[in-house]
Amino acid sequence: MTHPHPDPEGSQLTRTVLLRMAGELAASGEPVVDVERAVRSLGRGAGYPDVQVATSPTAVFLSLSAGSAASIAPVRGPLRLDQCAAVHAVRHFLDTGRLTLAQADQELDAIRALPHPYPGWVRHLGLMGVSVGLSLILQPGLPNVAVAALGSVLVSLLMTQAGRHTVLGSLLPSLAAFTAALLAFGAYQLDLLDGPLRTLICPLAVLLPGALLVTGVSELAQGAMVAGASRVFYGMVQLGLFSLGVVGASMVLGVDEGAFANVRVAGPGIWVAPLGLVLITLGLTLAEALPWSLLRWSGLVLVLTFAAQLAGQQSASSLPIGGFTGAVVASFVPSLLSRVREDVPRLVAFLPSFWLLVPGTVGLMGVSQVGVGSGGAATLLGAVGIVASIALGLLIGSALALPLSRPASTWRRRGAQ
Repeated sequence: MTHPHPDPEGSQLTRTVLLRMAGELAASGEPVVDVERAVRSLGRGAGYPDVQVATSPTAVFLSLSAGSAASIAPVRGPLRLDQCAAVHAVRHFLDTGRLTLAQADQELDAIRALPHPYPGWVRHLGLMGVSVGLSLILQPGLPNVAVAALGSVLVSLLMTQAGRHTVLGSLLPSLAAFTAALLAFGAYQLDLLDGPLRTLICPLAVLLPGALLVTGVSELAQGAMVAGASRVFYGMVQLGLFSLGVVGASMVLGVDEGAFANVRVAGPGIWVAPLGLVLITLGLTLAEALPWSLLRWSGLVLVLTFAAQLAGQQSASSLPIGGFTGAVVASFVPSLLSRVREDVPRLVAFLPSFWLLVPGTVGLMGVSQVGVGSGGAATLLGAVGIVASIALGLLIGSALALPLSRPASTWRRRGAQ
């Protein structure tokens, strides 16, 4: 039987901190199942073993015990990678007793107030690095890379303005896709490049809802039906808005169906892929404020993910198999790293490699091809299969890391002594 806590002020502080921690973990992109598990663990450490918490992508409900007062708080906008790492540190220190609840509350205030460490032009440069890096992997022709770089500048400027104007923010997916598609399709009509569909994907990758879709599928697989279904539906709507922009640009320019062919042009050589990985990692460091102390770990996960994805794709000649093998590694390695090193947040080490899997790009290509009549049900089913294979790979990778978590944690504690 659970008894009421004798300290009402302490109960209020505990409820406030746990509620805020749940909201910040959800804003970091953690699946709701993981958020609820983490908050219940923190509640037990604070002397409340019967914490009840329900998390959705937009709100958190929390009660310290059955029948006690419950609170609700909205999940605020997404966090940058440096903020995600700071939230992870607060959670870890709170869980290990190195922070009090009052100190954790103050730390969470400071995290939200953190300014971006780099000026605007550096962030634009970072997004250009991500776009060029993806182009070197997805569509490595030199004209394609140049168009991807220019498109990233335009999309980045639109993103900056969208943060200042609500209406523009609502129209951002379609406007960004329309702008990038005009540039790529225009170059295609001038015979400057081939494969414009893959090219225009690169500057849009920072906006595509690939992570949203895969997280939603993962939540559905773990029984979080409300959160999973809402993420998947919202992600599909976002893909539809992107597709409207692409199809609209194709109608304005009057391009032929060949512009929507999913073809990969020949590149300068095999050396461009490693260069692309370096640019993606450095670009994310500048654009999303990835802490430099975590750069080597994120880079390691990125390289291993790319190697696993390429090996799976080449051995089975299948995009879903490549996505599955890459996702297993992208999930397993960060999970193991977070157990061995307490200063490496799993989510921060994982996210850069997730951009390489780019499931949202495949979905956008499928929806756009159907929109102009050059694709059919098989195209969409193929995109859905890739998203599902990546989600399954993430689940299996996390499950494989669980048996190693206790030995890794023991090894870390011995190394610290």
